[in-house]
Amino acid sequence: MKYLSILLILISVSIYSNNNFTAKEIIDKSLEHKTFSYDNAEANITMILIDKNKNKDIRKVKIRSKTKNKLTKAISQFSGGTEINGVKFLTIEVKDGDDEQYVYYPAQNKINRIVSKSSKNEYFLGTDFTYADLEGKYRKDAEYKKLEDSKIGQHEVFVIEAKPKKDSNYSKTIIYIRKSDYIPLKVKFFNKDKKYFKQYLVKKIKKIDGKKIISISQILNKKNKHATILKLDNIDFDAKISDSEFNKENLRWKKHTYLY
Repeated sequence: MKYLSILLILISVSIYSNNNFTAKEIIDKSLEHKTFSYDNAEANITMILIDKNKNKDIRKVKIRSKTKNKLTKAISQFSGGTEINGVKFLTIEVKDGDDEQYVYYPAQNKINRIVSKSSKNEYFLGTDFTYADLEGKYRKDAEYKKLEDSKIGQHEVFVIEAKPKKDSNYSKTIIYIRKSDYIPLKVKFFNKDKKYFKQYLVKKIKKIDGKKIISISQILNKKNKHATILKLDNIDFDAKISDSEFNKENLRWKKHTYLY
């Protein structure tokens, strides 16, 4: 009975502590779960784009990423279709500032840096993610307000309203973050007219090598009836990944052909 009482006290303290985090503290913990990269791993994903007529554009993406001092570098290479085949995307997370983002187009042998505000707000390679979405700017550069806690299915979630400090496609986002592990299960995006028009939703989470990984997610643009689905095919946490891979000048290097 004594041990049961101690256990109940510990659980109560844990819940109390968890519920007393500020909105910013909750957001900071959620930032460990990134949209388009994984900590120190090589992952293969299937990306499915679905238009309003239910036509599908299926792509394969290999992502190699490395995290050091809580900052992640990732390089992605695409295959599928003539326009996207061989395209590479490099992102380098920056502690205090905008992430560095580069896109390599093999047909033109050209590297574009995504740097201006207008470029950051453009959609990423025909998907429903903007470049700013991929670096989590809607979660990073914002003013936060903690709303009433809620539930998604059986999962208890924090609900955080984030209003961007800088120019953005969004007037605000509402982020639903699972209490047990701070994974953002859902994000509602509101346009500059304050209308809800886009939603990100986690459909499935797997535990792989002791880590909780988002295995299926979807982002739906309600306005143009277009969706992007990401499905994790496999992931290798033992892959040997060198820092030299994350150099924009190496994007042209043929040895970066990691496709399936």
